[in-house]
Amino acid sequence: MGTWDASISGNDTFNDIYHFFFSFYNMGHKPVSISKQVVEEFGEMLHDYEDRNNALFGLAMAQWETKSLDPEILQQVKEIIGTGSDLKLWKSLDADEETLGKRKIVLEEFLHQITTEREKPKRRVKPKFDFKSIELISLSAPDNNKIFSVKEHYVNGVYEATRSMMNWETGGGGIFHFKNQEMYIAAKWLDSQILEITHDKNIVFADKSEEFFYCGDKGKIFYVAKE
Repeated sequence: MGTWDASISGNDTFNDIYHFFFSFYNMGHKPVSISKQVVEEFGEMLHDYEDRNNALFGLAMAQWETKSLDPEILQQVKEIIGTGSDLKLWKSLDADEETLGKRKIVLEEFLHQITTEREKPKRRVKPKFDFKSIELISLSAPDNNKIFSVKEHYVNGVYEATRSMMNWETGGGGIFHFKNQEMYIAAKWLDSQILEITHDKNIVFADKSEEFFYCGDKGKIFYVAKE
């Protein structure tokens, strides 16, 4: 088992299930439906000799914190701790006596915790949504009637896509977008109605308009792939 951590949450199995549960809980899903998803998603862990105990502990903790503790799950946890089967498992995996002693105390405290009714369910935490855009190109047409722009978009610090727009004073629309980060992209106006886009040949465009039109202002867009 590598480095021993006797704490109830000191293992990947507990945390995988606990964090999976709360990722849906924080999005507004009902605890009962999330528990069903856990059973479906982590069925192998819940039946594995080494993982089963920690998997059940993770699920029980999440249910207890949301005041949805399933009596059957609680009973299974009681049996695991009451019979000493978790300590026997740890001993079979070569845990030393000091670690076993710490684990025994942790298990007893955990059982006491989840058999004491929680006053209120844990508050839902609104999922973080941080949107950021980095402007790569902003190019006014010679007629000063429109602006072509290209931006990289990031959600919670993770690259989402590169998107372009053609904007007039009172409106506009998308030109292209792709999901290849840090690729070469450049543009120049040949005249007010012709825009040339030069780009890395490896860019895979999800969509790519070859013309623009708004309130009678119509033009062409040409794409030139570069090595």
